[in-house]
Amino acid sequence: MENPLIEAPVPPVPQDVEPGGVRWLRATVARFSGPGDHPRRRALVLAELAPMESLRDKAFALTRELDGEPVERIAWTVPVAVLARELGLPDVSRDIAAVSACYHPHTESGAEAEDAMRRLIETHGGDVDERTAARIGLLVQACDATAKLIGKAVTARLSGEDAESLLARVLREDPPVRITRRWVDGRIVEVDLSEHPFGAGPKECPGRAQALEVAAGILDARRCY
Repeated sequence: MENPLIEAPVPPVPQDVEPGGVRWLRATVARFSGPGDHPRRRALVLAELAPMESLRDKAFALTRELDGEPVERIAWTVPVAVLARELGLPDVSRDIAAVSACYHPHTESGAEAEDAMRRLIETHGGDVDERTAARIGLLVQACDATAKLIGKAVTARLSGEDAESLLARVLREDPPVRITRRWVDGRIVEVDLSEHPFGAGPKECPGRAQALEVAAGILDARRCY
């Protein structure tokens, strides 16, 4: 049964922040936005995702190029690299990983992440606006959760199991994201996502299909080694 708390608003994040840093990113992406801003900001993410195609083939090809690299590196770099290319960006996987480590509101950002944000904004022509935040946020969310999904799938793969069946089983049995946070009666509560590994309702992950395509391409390539 779906947990009704999953439809509740997310905890608020500070809005009076300096433009361009990690705190600005949190304040500007759809993921941490309240009901007033969320639909508009989510639409920006969907618009960036819509033209993307053949992600499975592209992830397969890039993974084969990295033949011999540890699966951990592949899982962290390929999803970001593939999506960044689709967005017309250079390889920003290292900077995205730095931001990903302190993306959530309950974490603290350091100099490395703030420097990474500066470089990421430079790749967007210096534009500090909602579209830039949407694009960076898309890559950040692809980085952590997709890497964990791929890592779990590589470990759990059974002989002869195809990528689609494997991913479905991992999402069912050992999802990479188990808990999310919601704002209920003025306090933060944790919501179990075991039945909804990509979330549900207005906050459902907009890149579910793209994440699964990229993950499947990586698993296909790893199977060929």
